[in-house]
Amino acid sequence: MDPELDPQVRHAVEHPAQTARGPEDVQLRVRLAGEPAQRALGTHWEEGAPEDAAPGEDRLAAAVLLATLFGDTFWLERAARLPGDVPGCPSAPPSGLLEFTRVPGARAAMASVLERPLLTGLLEWGTNPLPEQPPLIVAQAARDLSIPDDGRVYRVVRRRAERFLAREYDGSESLERFVTLLTEAEKGHREDGPVLSGETLPPAAPPAAPPPPAAPAPRAPGDGPAGPPPSNPSIADAPQAPQWGVSPSTPAPPPPGQVGRPGAPGEPFPGQSQGGPFPGPARAAPWRGPAARRPADGRRARPTIPRRTTPTTSRPGAWSFWRSWR
Repeated sequence: MDPELDPQVRHAVEHPAQTARGPEDVQLRVRLAGEPAQRALGTHWEEGAPEDAAPGEDRLAAAVLLATLFGDTFWLERAARLPGDVPGCPSAPPSGLLEFTRVPGARAAMASVLERPLLTGLLEWGTNPLPEQPPLIVAQAARDLSIPDDGRVYRVVRRRAERFLAREYDGSESLERFVTLLTEAEKGHREDGPVLSGETLPPAAPPAAPPPPAAPAPRAPGDGPAGPPPSNPSIADAPQAPQWGVSPSTPAPPPPGQVGRPGAPGEPFPGQSQGGPFPGPARAAPWRGPAARRPADGRRARPTIPRRTTPTTSRPGAWSFWRSWR
């Protein structure tokens, strides 16, 4: 073991199975030890038995700790490919490795590695079932890890088990437990631990600072000293629409009921007539043109056509009368 390790950390990495199931503060201490603790956990595989032999509990636990505490899934993937020992599920991971799926803190890291072997093992049992030996540990691991199956594995295997329950295996407690585990696995809810998996919640973000105020628009030369923009401009401060025919020098009209200049009631403005409040020359009756001839009923008057004094060809007797008259 690395002499740089703390005695408590050294004991934890020497007994990884006990550490994986132990208190979370010990797991966190191993994680904070960093690379020396990671190398010490790897020695369980580098100096252990060959892969075809039955793996010991400490070797499997070391692979789980490396994946959960340091994100190193190399040894966990190798452990998942070891020969399985679950009846009817030859492709499923070893039962010793599946035991660690009951540790809440290890589930997040193990789910991505064990997803395919677990689903393959369940399909193998559904193809060649052993009703007297349902793979309870495989179904429980799939439920605890919340392995998704897209509706193609759990339902098929569950219906196969239900057929056995409806016939010769009616009342089998193991088959009933197997069906219950598969039903719960379809719901897909996983509860992870906070320390062993490293899934601690991030610190609360500080409140967002308000956006900086917008820079005032550049003022043209001669506009006067620049001042702070109004915080809440009212409607009266909004630009008014131009009034055509009124120049800035035209004085404002007096208030209603007052004619003339202030201080001289009744006296008109220069150029104002005695009949209205608005300045200007006295207005005469306007010329309305031909529209003045329009009758009272609103119809347009027919224009007066002068009588023709020259004969026309449309009236044959008119020309003879004209000549006799001359």
